[in-house]
Amino acid sequence: MKSIEIPENFIALKHFIPIIMSLLSLLFGCGKRTDKPQQNLPWFPEIDNLALKVQEMPLDNDYVVETFLVSRERKEIFVLTYKLVEERSPEHLTGLVNYQLLCFNADGTLRIRKELPRIEMSVPAHLWIEHYNLVLFLNDKVRLYNVESLELTEEIPYYSENAFPTSANLEELVPEEQMELYPPARAEHLKNCSSIRVLNLPKAGGCVLLVKDNHQQRSIWPLIDSADVDQFSRQYGMIEPPLNPGWSYHEETGLYQMKDQEVYLETTAMVSMGTQLVYPNYKERSAIKYRLLVNEKTARFATTNRSRKPLYVQTSENEYLSAAGKEAWIAYRGILYRLE
Repeated sequence: MKSIEIPENFIALKHFIPIIMSLLSLLFGCGKRTDKPQQNLPWFPEIDNLALKVQEMPLDNDYVVETFLVSRERKEIFVLTYKLVEERSPEHLTGLVNYQLLCFNADGTLRIRKELPRIEMSVPAHLWIEHYNLVLFLNDKVRLYNVESLELTEEIPYYSENAFPTSANLEELVPEEQMELYPPARAEHLKNCSSIRVLNLPKAGGCVLLVKDNHQQRSIWPLIDSADVDQFSRQYGMIEPPLNPGWSYHEETGLYQMKDQEVYLETTAMVSMGTQLVYPNYKERSAIKYRLLVNEKTARFATTNRSRKPLYVQTSENEYLSAAGKEAWIAYRGILYRLE
């Protein structure tokens, strides 16, 4: 019987076929790369308790929540929203935006809307209460508004590292040259100041100098690095906007809890959601499970960072969860929710 000669390239292909099948299985099969949820809680804003109502707060078309603040007096919720009106860079969300300041009562009714058109986008922006003023911290200046009427009471210029008083034309300089001029310009200004304090911004916004010159005019100057912060803090002291104690972190579990009077919000588990193609790579994705206790009722829900969604919900700038104590305020994906 005549023997059959098998070509060498066929033998090589025979060994290569399992490798091809394995790669196809990883790419199209079940494996880790799956879009199927691996947890059993509803995705926020859905929750598992019908006794609690989730109310989406009304915003104007195309406006999204940047940040919000629950007043210490437990009366109002101040909200900063924005929409992009002129994009400066296609690669990044920068440019001019229309801001709106909203004030909701604790029952969810809108009390005041304040328009702030065509302002350079500030990421992040900050809100806090100073005496009887609502402070809005943006990159161009800090604006103070009366908390009752939202009428403007003061504007404080913010001098960034690329926009500060100097005889040089900063627009003609590269960032490195601007940074060389910034410290001496700041030092020269501080010589004529009667008050200098370090201001620690909320939500890890960093530290800046809040100064008052001999004419009682206030201005704000950023601090460059941790050495800058240490030096000025030791010399002049630090002030901080009032905050609730905020999130507590449990190192042994990797979970978080926030308490505001009798209202609790806590993460209960982090669950793997496999991987997802974020071109050109696959990235690990997770789900966070939450438990919310409000007005003696418990609700559970989950969030995930699949499909460009944020993994965590957003709480108020000063870490208060509730105004009247019978409701909770949470923002997610640019929308503000009231849960009662």
